[in-house]
Order: sequence, then structure tokens, then C-alpha cells
Amino acid sequence: MRSAMLKDDYQELFTTLKLGQHSVPALWRYMMPEEVLYFRVDPEAKSSCFDCPKVKAAGFHPNVRCCTVIPRVPNFMLGLGFLSGNTLIPEALDAGMLLPEGMIISPRDLRASLSFISKPNQGLPNVICPFLNQASKECQIYAFRSSVCSTFFCTMDRGQKSEEFWTALGDLGTQVETALAQWSLIEAGFDLDAYFKALDELDTFEHWTVDQRQKLYGAWFGRERALFEATAHVVVKNKDKLFEIASVFKPRQSEVYDARLRAHFRADYHEDLVAEALPLGEPEGISSLWYSLQLAYRNLQLAPKS
Repeated sequence: MRSAMLKDDYQELFTTLKLGQHSVPALWRYMMPEEVLYFRVDPEAKSSCFDCPKVKAAGFHPNVRCCTVIPRVPNFMLGLGFLSGNTLIPEALDAGMLLPEGMIISPRDLRASLSFISKPNQGLPNVICPFLNQASKECQIYAFRSSVCSTFFCTMDRGQKSEEFWTALGDLGTQVETALAQWSLIEAGFDLDAYFKALDELDTFEHWTVDQRQKLYGAWFGRERALFEATAHVVVKNKDKLFEIASVFKPRQSEVYDARLRAHFRADYHEDLVAEALPLGEPEGISSLWYSLQLAYRNLQLAPKS
């Protein structure tokens, strides 16, 4: 009974909402600035997941198209997915693909991804999103997908201005997700200091092993699903002030771990490729990203269709 009542209370967040003609996770109603919901955004008619222009141009594999990544889905979105009854998220947890912050690509999968990018003409990509139904070509966590996935279009109707807008929107959403993921962990009683210490001390760069996950989850190991659901509850409880919270919360960076991972990959891959996968420096602040998005939106309104 409690589960049924909870699902009713959260029902609006188990769906999507419209941003212009585009569907985005319903939680965007609360985690993004209110003005975003009133953006007049025309369809990106040239970019269709079910009639992919990149497949026609022999750029993407027809079975997977652009879903050749392990998406960085924040913990609270995964928590909402757990609460909704989604069956693929538990499978990702059982497969060892989820860390306390959310779904984060393992070094093994990152290596496979970099290898495919370096030599793309290898047939079926060796890294495929676990949430993609290859038969139906549908995302099976569509209402909980990341900001990157929500804002990616391979071909855009207004060219560079469209690209600048969607990139700015995706960058803002990603930084909000990062802030809320860490903030919600703290609010749920998770030891974030111990997590980053354990992350910086990892000594192998393969799949997320059981031993590594035990160290990263700490006292929550064995109760990972409960942790994800707890972060979702925290976010929903504070849903009317999420953007404000994200704007003042300063996310932690895994600087030591990232530096070691860069050094590990530089031996085999071009510096530019490694830098794109593991960017250097502090991320841009949310207030600055929000300003950039508003500017990109104004420019988009003035741009003719290409």
C-alpha cells in the first residue's frame, strides 16, 4: 500500500514535460530556472532518433545511433527511476555500473569508448548505453535521462545558433545535476568526504569492482538502492528551491583520481581526446552558465533556419 501511495505522490515526476516541442524530464520543472519552461523552442526537424540522418550518412550504426556512451545519470534521477518501478536501473546496479553520485562510466568502458573514437570503422560500437532498447530504438529511462542526453541533436535546423543553445542548456543542466547529486547525498546522511578519499585512492582502472564499490559506498554498501531512493526523496522534498540550492552549492572535484586517469590514458590516446573525456580545470559556475543560456536563447530566436 505504501508503495502505491508513494507512486501516486511522485507520479508527475515519472513522466516528461514539454520544452517547446521537445520532451525533457519532468523534474526540470523544479531543477531549472522557471524561465526555461517558457522558452519557445521549435522542433529540430532534421534530427530524428527514428529516422537518423547520421545513419543515412553512414556515420552512426543503425542499431544504436548516438547511444554509444555510458550516460552520467545523477543519483536522484536514478532514485526516481527506482521508485517508478523501472526494471533496467536495478539491472545497472547489479552490473556494478552505479556509484553514489549516479551512473559514471568506468575506466574500462572509457578506454573502449576512446578506442572506438580513435578507430570508428569497426562495426558495432563496443560501448552501448545499457538503457537503449536496440529493437525499438527507444530510451528506457526517458523520463530520468541526463541533461546531456536531453539536449543532444546530431543535426540542427538553425545550425550554429541551435548548437550554441542546446550546448548551453545541456551545460547548465549538467552542472545543476552535479550539484544536486552531491548535495542530496549529504542530506541523505552519506559521507561525501570518505567517498572522494576512496575515489582518489583507487589503484586499478578497469570496471568498478566489488571491492572498489564497497569502499566508495562505505556504510551504504549493500543498501545502494536505498541510497538512490533517499537522494530522490531529498530532492522531491525540496523541489521548490532546487535551482537555488544548486546555485550556491559548490560541487567537489575528483582532482587526484582524474589526474591519474588522464596519465593512464595519455600513453595510448591523443592528448586532445583525453582532455575532451576528462576536462581540466574548474567547471563554470551556475550563474554564469544561466547567463550564457539566456544569451544563446536570444540569439536562437533571431537565427533563420538553415
